[in-house]
Amino acid sequence: MPVTHPIPKDSSPTLVPDKPLVEVTDLSFSYDNNSPVLHKISFSIRDGEKVALIGPNGAGKSTLMLHLNGLLAPDGNQIRIAGMPLNRQNLPLVRSQVGLVFQNPDDQLFSPTVFEDVAFGPLHMGYGAEEVQKRAQYALQLVGMADLADRMPHHLSVGQKKRVSIATVLSMSPRILVLDEPTAG
Repeated sequence: MPVTHPIPKDSSPTLVPDKPLVEVTDLSFSYDNNSPVLHKISFSIRDGEKVALIGPNGAGKSTLMLHLNGLLAPDGNQIRIAGMPLNRQNLPLVRSQVGLVFQNPDDQLFSPTVFEDVAFGPLHMGYGAEEVQKRAQYALQLVGMADLADRMPHHLSVGQKKRVSIATVLSMSPRILVLDEPTAG
């Protein structure tokens, strides 16, 4: 049975033609003032592009990804999402546009049931009960986990947890999907 997309795309900021969807300029970062993990990183990603970030353990891949939705804060306006600077004022809108799936699904899943985990984002975005229900069901169907909606997340396999983690982000219809180690486990 085909899955139909019930989620409206009404909250997305309008892209300026010929502007990148993601723009990072001279981003540097270190934890606790130690040696830099990121040093003057610059890149841009246009709408529709798919990008893979590869490198050895400890190279800063996860650190960079955590910056893209504001979980780690840059020093200035070094990151722009859909033309908006990533700052405190724009943080809620940026986070609604940049969905981040963590490397470890146990860092993302915390509710009593799979359905409640997937519904958490839309619920806290202010959607009504009917819309939250539609979004959660749709996202679970997309990742093939609809039949496990009433299960406790900690009773799932690592692969199932990863799929549910992806559904938690898809339920919010982000414009940008950032996956940290998506094939591990």
